[in-house]
Amino acid sequence: MFCQNCGSPLRDGARFCPKCGTPCLVQRQTFVVRGMPIILIIVLTIGFIISSFFMEDGEADLALMVSCIPGIVLMFLIYKMDRIEPEPVGLMLKLFLGGAFLATTAAGFIESFMGVLIDCLFWWNPVVYCFFEAFILAAATEELCKYFILKSFTWKHPAFNYRFDGVVYSTMLAIGFDIAENLLYIVDSTASTAFLRAAFPGHCVFGIYMGYYYGQAKTHELHGDPVGAKKLRRRGVITAILIHGAYDFICMLSGVVESEAIQIILGILLMIVMVVLNVTAYKNIKKYAYYDSPV
Repeated sequence: MFCQNCGSPLRDGARFCPKCGTPCLVQRQTFVVRGMPIILIIVLTIGFIISSFFMEDGEADLALMVSCIPGIVLMFLIYKMDRIEPEPVGLMLKLFLGGAFLATTAAGFIESFMGVLIDCLFWWNPVVYCFFEAFILAAATEELCKYFILKSFTWKHPAFNYRFDGVVYSTMLAIGFDIAENLLYIVDSTASTAFLRAAFPGHCVFGIYMGYYYGQAKTHELHGDPVGAKKLRRRGVITAILIHGAYDFICMLSGVVESEAIQIILGILLMIVMVVLNVTAYKNIKKYAYYDSPV
């Protein structure tokens, strides 16, 4: 729970905010996540991964459909979670298209130059090369591009009046980016790749954490704490970059190691990471929606 006045975190059962002294509102019923959706998420994630090993290279139509379905489903589910005050459809469309076209174009342009630089500097060590490619070339570039578009579209928008709105905005833009990126991958890839990408809608997961801190930052801004708001926005971006980079690093590393045993270990680790991130993201977004409050 968070203070309704200043947004500071509150301990369970607290009667007053330790920072500003505002009396706490009556606590809601304890938040509980149902087990069945979590089991379904685990089954679908593992199912997509296993299915990827049996896909034929020529099944382009199936690959195209599979790569888009998770993003479309998540887009509607997250929008429905915003029960207190649904966001304007026009703004949602603007964010989706901004992620699909503006963010992907900007990221692709920057990555094309940074890729050449990383090739020149780190060609001598594949592990170091994978690290910089994952955390700098991919994660930092893409998350920063999404963040700047997110802030320019929503920070001053009058509809941004609840904390969970930050999650809705961030994930909507991220889903647009994710679907566009999937389609670009499929052009030069296979149905197997599509199923692997469908198993983990990464940009949506990263967007949940960026959006959480983004919503908290709005509260601090409106209560006269622009420095705190800036720190929270920065924390959201850094959190998204770290999760994104760690996931990409495992993926890239599994493609450069020569030992078959290490490849198997990395493959199992990657599957575990996919499942854990998917389940954790679901639990967190349900919690953020449940404890939503005005900024």
